[in-house]
Amino acid sequence: MRNRKMLVTFLALILGLAAAFGAVACGEEKAPETTAAPTETTAAGGDFVGQVKIGGLGSMTGQNAMTGAEMIWAYERAVKDINAAGGIKLPDGNYELKLTMVDDKTDATEGAAGAEKLIKAEGIELILSSNITPINLAAGIVAEKYQCYFQIATSWTDYIEEQNFEWVSDIFFTPKAATEIPFNVAGLMPESDRPQNWCMLTEDNTDGEGMAAGAVAVSDEFGYETAMVERYTPGTKDFSSIILKFKQNEIDALITLIGSADAITFMKQMKEQNYSPKLLFGWKGFWPTEFMTALGPDSDYAGHDGFWSEGNGAPGSAELGQAFKDEHNGLDSVSIGLSYANVQIMAQAIEKAGSTDPAAVRDQIFGGSFVGTTMGDVTYSDKGICNTTPYGLWWKDGKRVQYWPDAGNQVEWFVPWDQR
Repeated sequence: MRNRKMLVTFLALILGLAAAFGAVACGEEKAPETTAAPTETTAAGGDFVGQVKIGGLGSMTGQNAMTGAEMIWAYERAVKDINAAGGIKLPDGNYELKLTMVDDKTDATEGAAGAEKLIKAEGIELILSSNITPINLAAGIVAEKYQCYFQIATSWTDYIEEQNFEWVSDIFFTPKAATEIPFNVAGLMPESDRPQNWCMLTEDNTDGEGMAAGAVAVSDEFGYETAMVERYTPGTKDFSSIILKFKQNEIDALITLIGSADAITFMKQMKEQNYSPKLLFGWKGFWPTEFMTALGPDSDYAGHDGFWSEGNGAPGSAELGQAFKDEHNGLDSVSIGLSYANVQIMAQAIEKAGSTDPAAVRDQIFGGSFVGTTMGDVTYSDKGICNTTPYGLWWKDGKRVQYWPDAGNQVEWFVPWDQR
C-alpha cells in the first residue's frame, strides 16, 4: 500500500500539477452549463434545448489501442442510444448528450494532460475514464485538483479506494477477484489432473503489481504455490529468455496480465519455442477479438477474463452485443457492456442531480444505486466504489467458451503445439 501511495505522489510530481493551482476550480456551485445545440443537430428523440457536455479518455494509439477501441465504441454507442431515446432530461427540457474523447496514447502523462485539456480548454467537468489503472490514477489526480468528477470503469477497485479520492468513482473488481478465475477453473478438473507449478507473468506497472500480489495470495488460498512472478516491460519484442525460464522451471500453469499486441507476440514465440503449459490464462490482452483473429487457431485453449456478457439478462445487453457484432463482422465482445453502463450511470446521475454541476453529480454516484444498466442494477459504496463479478472464458474455434462461473462446459487444457 505504501508503494501505491508513493506511485500516486510520484505521478503528481512528474505531471507538474502544482503549477496550475491558480486556475478556478470547477467544483463550485453554479447553474448547469449547457451550449446551444447546433442547428444541424437532430436526433430521433426529438428537439433538444441544448447540450450536456461530457469528456472521455481512451487509448486510440499505443499498446492499449485494441482494448481501448472497444471501450470507445461502447462510449459512443451509449451516447448515440441515449440521444435517440430523448437525451438527458433536466428540469428545463431535454438536452443532447455530447461526448468529447481525448487520446491518452496509452500513457499516464498523456492521460493526465488529456484530462487537463478537457477541463481547461473544453470546459468539461464530467469525465469518463480510460481502461488502464496508471492512466486513471494520473487523471484522477487532475480531477481532484480541479474538483471535477472523474468516473472510472475498469481500474482495480481496491487501488482506487485506497487513494481516498473525493472526486473519483470506480466500477470494476479487485485483482483478487480477477486472479481467482483460473484457480477456480482448475478446480473444475480432477485433482490428479490439475496443474501444480504456477507462474504469474505481468506488466511492470501498477496493474501488474496488483495482479502479482493477488496471484500469490490466491494461489496460497487454493493450495498451490506460485513458483515464479516474472515481470516484463510493455512493448517488449523478445520474450525468448522468459519463455526459456518457464520451460526450465517446468511451469505448467501460466497466468498473465499483458497487452494485446504483446500477447500476440508472446503467443507466437511460445509456439516457436514449443512451450505448452497445461493452463494458459491472460487478463486484458487475450480477450479482444483482434487477439483471436491475429492468431487464428493458435488462439485456441487460451483463457481470458471478461467484464460482461451479452447473455447476462440485463436490459439492452443482448441488443448491444448484436450491434457490436453487426459492426465487427460477427465478432463479439466481453467488455463493452461495462463501458456502455459507465455512460448510462453518468447520464442517470445527471438526471437525478437535475444539474451538470460536478459536485451534484458525484453526490448521486457516491452511495447511489442505478437500475436498468447493461451491468444490471448497480450500487456504489459511500466511497464511490462498485464491485462487479468477472468472467472466465476460453477461446476455441474462434468462439468463446465460458468456464467460470461454471456453465457446465467441459474444461479443455492447452493442447501442446506439437500435437495440434
